[in-house]
Amino acid sequence: MLFGAYLGQNHAVTIFTRRHEQAQKINELGISLFIKEAEEKVIAADARFGDSGITDQDILIIAVKQYDLPQLISLLRSVPTAIPLCFIQNGMGHLELLNTLPQETILVSTVEHGAKRLDDRTVSHNGVGQMNLSVYKGNYDMEERFPKSYDPRFPICFHEEYRTIMTKKLMANALINPLTVIFQVKNGRLVDNPYYYELLKLMFEEIYSIFPLGDKEVLFNSIIGICKNTKQNTSSMLKDIQEGRKTEIDAILGYILKVAERKGAKVKAIQMAYVMVKGIEQERR
Repeated sequence: MLFGAYLGQNHAVTIFTRRHEQAQKINELGISLFIKEAEEKVIAADARFGDSGITDQDILIIAVKQYDLPQLISLLRSVPTAIPLCFIQNGMGHLELLNTLPQETILVSTVEHGAKRLDDRTVSHNGVGQMNLSVYKGNYDMEERFPKSYDPRFPICFHEEYRTIMTKKLMANALINPLTVIFQVKNGRLVDNPYYYELLKLMFEEIYSIFPLGDKEVLFNSIIGICKNTKQNTSSMLKDIQEGRKTEIDAILGYILKVAERKGAKVKAIQMAYVMVKGIEQERR
């Protein structure tokens, strides 16, 4: 709904929903966008229950959780190969799945915004970040062809190399999501509480030993910046726990543990965080 609200201000957007009731509400009342709980905008959108009309789009943005992707693969394979697909899942475990799709163009994206769905047609934009977009497969002029957002609160940044942006987001997710679940706190507390901060640094060191991506200090500071920018946000993983849903811990820390095993790296803090989140998830579910 966040993408629909911002892109829908300049484009005809279709939202494909899992429930008829949600499609009906969006069609009748539009998408309600709350910006930091102060400003409200209502954006008209065409909402459809199921996949009716999914093959008639200029581009498809797939916004489901990573663990739900396997259920969509057969549907996505039926989409004409000329229609670009854009995936915005957390983690990197789904990249192998994308290799099985026949589409000529596949895009991947990371999203730094803080957003929360309030009801079937209302989304609150709590932390302004940016969307990072890159081509995973095919030839695609992103600046020319990707839908535009002219609102400065929804910037879209284009990158030539997908692995860099996805690894950076993976690292941020691997630190912020599990730790907010373990300590049951909002994002900003990971920086404000010196003991939480120490564990954040320890886990960062372990992850960086597996993914030595550029300047270590710059990368760590960028993750701290995300914590501060979204300090009042409840992380997506903590929201999943609070609402009794499955988390993406396997797609995030699980993926890192698999890479660490292949490289023969010892990552005890990551292993501990993974097991703790899995235990909390089982208790809450």
